[in-house]
Amino acid sequence: MSGPPARTEAHPLHDADAIQRTGLFGRSPMPVPAAWPALQVAMAILLVNGAVILWLLLLGRGVLPDTVPLQWWSGSTLAADNSQHIADFYSALHAVSGAALCFAARAVCPDWPLHRRFIMVIACSGVWEVVENAPAVISLFNGPGSPDVYRGDSIVNALSDTAFVAFGFLGAHSLPRWFVIAAGASAEITAALIVHDGFVLGTVKVVLR
Repeated sequence: MSGPPARTEAHPLHDADAIQRTGLFGRSPMPVPAAWPALQVAMAILLVNGAVILWLLLLGRGVLPDTVPLQWWSGSTLAADNSQHIADFYSALHAVSGAALCFAARAVCPDWPLHRRFIMVIACSGVWEVVENAPAVISLFNGPGSPDVYRGDSIVNALSDTAFVAFGFLGAHSLPRWFVIAAGASAEITAALIVHDGFVLGTVKVVLR
């Protein structure tokens, strides 16, 4: 009677468990610190916001509104200090964009961990702040039919916009999708009715010029 078949040793490079136990080159892999994702997020926020601040300083923007004290809320889009304070009607739209980017990042990069998708969304917000405050884009926003009072964001307002994007992302990750979509639609309708602007109306105005 023949004995049991000889056991074949798996080659370490073809054995995922062996690589996890010993590392690719036969040494114990260096453990990843538990705080590393939080450190990555903090570094990304500092780098993105630092780049936005530098860009706005190069454009001559102030940290605070130029002519009035800083306010927590500014409801008028006709005042000269439009988009200069901490929050306004556009803050809700930034939160909506953060939620939309959360859904998009989940669809495009489903295998990425949460903190990496969050970093990508913060980077997108920073790119938008740079584009939004470019002189050519400001002129586009102040085209025919607009009140022609937008002078660009203050640094505080730009950083606040990115914070609202982050809140929108975290809300979309934590809350039911139907609730997030309903809240986003409500914010869009409110902005359209009160300040006559928003994603839909703003796009229509630009296209029809």
